[in-house]
Amino acid sequence: MKRTLTTIFVVFSVILATSTANAQLFNIGVGGGLTKITGPNSFTDDVSSLGRGYSSEYNFGVMAKLGLPIIPLTPRGFILYHKLNGSGIPPMTTLTKRSSVFDGTIEYSQSILQMGAGLQFDFIPVPVGFSPYFSFDLTYNSFGDTKITGAVDSTITGNSRFGLQLGLGTEVTIIPVVNLNVFASYGWFNLIGKDADEKTITAFTVDAFLMFSFL
Repeated sequence: MKRTLTTIFVVFSVILATSTANAQLFNIGVGGGLTKITGPNSFTDDVSSLGRGYSSEYNFGVMAKLGLPIIPLTPRGFILYHKLNGSGIPPMTTLTKRSSVFDGTIEYSQSILQMGAGLQFDFIPVPVGFSPYFSFDLTYNSFGDTKITGAVDSTITGNSRFGLQLGLGTEVTIIPVVNLNVFASYGWFNLIGKDADEKTITAFTVDAFLMFSFL
């Protein structure tokens, strides 16, 4: 299954790279937004409940799209960097030491580098100047090391997983060669390749990208 998803991901990437010759417009943009981790509980629960306390954090990245003639499908690819942070005081039973130096607060920090390739299904623009769409992306997600700072600092080694992301958005025409791409997505970061006892990591993201068009 993992090999199959890898093959599909590569095929999507190749389509994105080779479709330029048939494209009417090549679009590239930069932007960012917010990432809201929605699961598992070990990520979203407060530190006082033995979770990591991850909530809403920023993301930023780049996106590229190809406008194909006639058909309402737009191959696209993106790279997003998500930064996650959480802090709090765990239950007293888990603390081994309190002092004037350590106040009991534990901090978690982690990053996710997300690379996606997929298709954007364009609807009929209504009203004029707005182009709504539905998106489907396969993603490769590289989880950075989790750094834990507290009474005793420690690190949990990161890993890489394949995932899926679904979204809804619209492009707003600012001037003929510049669009504002606003979209919301729900993603599963580790659908494929996770260990047997590994919980699925999910997130809701809202982003805005300033897209520039080239012939």
